[in-house]
Amino acid sequence: MADRDPTVINTGGSGGGGWAVAAIVVVLVLVGAFFLFGGDLFDGGGGGGDTDVNVNAPDIEAPAGGGEATPAPSGGEAAPAPSGGEVTPAPSGGEGTQPAPAQ
Repeated sequence: MADRDPTVINTGGSGGGGWAVAAIVVVLVLVGAFFLFGGDLFDGGGGGGDTDVNVNAPDIEAPAGGGEATPAPSGGEAAPAPSGGEVTPAPSGGEGTQPAPAQ
């Protein structure tokens, strides 16, 4: 018996489904761009309205607390140490730590 080559049947194309999806996506992108960039055309102002962006903020006073604020260090100065006790460095390398409790 002789070996047979595979038979290829060409039906003329894969249909237009891909082009339809691409066309719908393009239309949606164009409609979205229109509303994003030209959305003020339907507000009755003709697209050239003047919007007042000045905001009158209320006057806010600092809370009464007595005491002066300490300015932040600048130019590489070290920050002052906290008052009221001795500062000890955090333990490293496992010293001073406890194992997690068993569950």
